[in-house]
Amino acid sequence: MNQLDGTGEYICYCNCLEGINEAVRKDPAGFVERSEKSYRENIESIARRIAGEKPISRLVMIAGPSSSGKTTTAHLLKRALRQEGVGSVSISLDDFYRGENLAPVLPDGSHDYECLEALDVEEVRRCLGELVGKNRCEMPVFDFEQHVRYPHRRQVILGERDVAVVEGIHALNPELIRTLPELHLHRIYISVKQGIVGGSGKLLLRAHDVRLLRRIVRDYNSRKTGPDNTLSMWPNVLRGECRFIKPFRKDADMTINSFHEYELCVLRGKALELLSEVPKDSPNYALSRKLADAVSLFAPIDPALVPRDSIIREFIGGGMDMS
Repeated sequence: MNQLDGTGEYICYCNCLEGINEAVRKDPAGFVERSEKSYRENIESIARRIAGEKPISRLVMIAGPSSSGKTTTAHLLKRALRQEGVGSVSISLDDFYRGENLAPVLPDGSHDYECLEALDVEEVRRCLGELVGKNRCEMPVFDFEQHVRYPHRRQVILGERDVAVVEGIHALNPELIRTLPELHLHRIYISVKQGIVGGSGKLLLRAHDVRLLRRIVRDYNSRKTGPDNTLSMWPNVLRGECRFIKPFRKDADMTINSFHEYELCVLRGKALELLSEVPKDSPNYALSRKLADAVSLFAPIDPALVPRDSIIREFIGGGMDMS
């Protein structure tokens, strides 16, 4: 069903532990398929709305907090737009990072890579402005292994009925897009919008706990970052979201709920393995036990049942190139 949260309508899914486990016991493959179908249909409806705009928005801005599924959703939206006769190019705001040690410094001496100033704001404005005004730009490309920009630049060209799908945590920040014409902006906010409710109706996991579990698994799979380190970084991530992302979700034209009903059943195995590695003397131990106790209640689903184009593949790995 649809529900309002102040930023627009979003789709709500079954978030009851008992209902989820019952669906897994009956037909795990069918449960995954239904959940994926519902998410794809939501993206397709957004693509139809964008394609029907007159004039069509040149910039589709997708923002959301960490582990919300922005990257894969942007690719799914591009594919859906193509089915509606609209071409598109992808732009990640991550390519506009200034570089290692060039972000503002926090009180503890570390660098704040969550804030807007970690990006080259003027360069973002220039590139997006040229896309709207000239249908082309040359944008930087960031090397995430060396944490510096590559010496070469990437040429981006928009055809007559093309849009640029721009994704990043700051994509809705007014300071980033205030110089761009409203006529050519379509704003989308994406996040996990539901927590998990236990059998007694008590909240078992909050929405950001679901994202944290996604991130613990993803950080290990894609970056070999241990769970204790991910848990240590999480409070600063949440602080950054409250300052730089959530205040602007009210400006979104549409909100996407990226929660997948079956996802914790898939994340369960790897999450439990990783959470068990957090040492007892860690300040994160209590939280690791709380998360482990909750996720252990979910019936397991074989990750092989997850489609390769699912956003859940962002976290468990094995996704496909949808560019």
